[in-house]
Amino acid sequence: MNTRLFLYSNNDSCCGVRTVCFSTLVLLLLCGTLAADMPEMLPGTEVRITAPKAEKTFLVYVPIDYTDKRPFPVLFYYHGMGGSARTGMFKIITKGRGFIVVGMNYATDAYYKGLSPYETAAEIRFFEEVLALLSARLNIATKYIFMGGYSQGGYSTTVLGEQLLDRLAGRLVLGAGRRDMNMNPPPPELIQGHPVFFGVGALDDPHYPRAKRAAQYYRDWGADVTFEAWPDETHKLSQEWLKKTKMREWFIAYGPAKQAESGFAAAQVAEKNDRLGEALTLYDRISEILPDTEVCLLAKESAERLVTKAETQLDLIKRKADEKPYTESVKALETLRDIYSGSVFAERAVQALRELLNEKADALEERAREAETEKKYSRALQLYKLYLTYFKEAERYPKVMKHVKELQNRTGMK
Repeated sequence: MNTRLFLYSNNDSCCGVRTVCFSTLVLLLLCGTLAADMPEMLPGTEVRITAPKAEKTFLVYVPIDYTDKRPFPVLFYYHGMGGSARTGMFKIITKGRGFIVVGMNYATDAYYKGLSPYETAAEIRFFEEVLALLSARLNIATKYIFMGGYSQGGYSTTVLGEQLLDRLAGRLVLGAGRRDMNMNPPPPELIQGHPVFFGVGALDDPHYPRAKRAAQYYRDWGADVTFEAWPDETHKLSQEWLKKTKMREWFIAYGPAKQAESGFAAAQVAEKNDRLGEALTLYDRISEILPDTEVCLLAKESAERLVTKAETQLDLIKRKADEKPYTESVKALETLRDIYSGSVFAERAVQALRELLNEKADALEERAREAETEKKYSRALQLYKLYLTYFKEAERYPKVMKHVKELQNRTGMK
């Protein structure tokens, strides 16, 4: 059945407002190289970028709460017929927070005009290139990539999105049904449990009945379907539309909320296995995703607990350094460094090791200097050789080595 000539609308309005597993290593390296040429992407800004391989433009909105400290989910938005790349609908829904929003153009007219499932190769390459470019500049949560669109963009999401199911955390089919109706169902192993949000005006003819049928098809195939019919709305959405949708709650439930829950579970496993640096980093990141939720508050408490624990351990090792053998203190600091690998406490342990090393090295050098002053050259050279054997990483090592050679030449002793 070929119904594409009347499936789509020229209208793609919202509230009356117009608005990193990659295919090849070469693509990733190319995008990394070109990232320096991309416009600056600051929190709360939107930029237009041209993908060098696809030679197509796309828009990127960076949320106002963006920080490199933690990975952010990404929402890909595909526009309706007659439109162009835009981010407005998803940017408004998310209130400009929590999600990177990407407004996509279509890679080829062949796909744009018909949404044929056999014309998607260029679209997939464009999608991958955009992800690679963004990953080179922004901290992206690669397990939380969403795709959606309104009108033709919604139908596109049922074509292109189904070919990228293994890459997507969920899809949003808005003001649309499924392009192929119940034909060519997606792979059962990929559609099972896959989140799909359908949103359509209750007076939107013919898209409302198509959306309702498509939602049932997806349910029958095992997808996790949310269906929302917006009362009194046609295909052209009114200013009141925002009050009728729970899309933002859906975004949060399947994006940041899941991200926080899975991250907290991973942090607990890391802590249980004494990978405290990894656990601390995860707890700290998670605490900022949804700060007022229970899991994020627990993450904050856990991070503070591990910080206190690490500081106490580090201070104790430093205080006891003069009372314990040097090798014992070194072992304690190296253990702390390894346990807290990837966190600031690993860096502080390395700094403490460096300080302890230099302190012991300086003390040995001072003893050698005293023996040299007393003209006990044999004893002095013995001490210097101990220095050169055990303190190769000491700050003064090059100067001491030079001095030893001069002393040997002056005294004729080896």
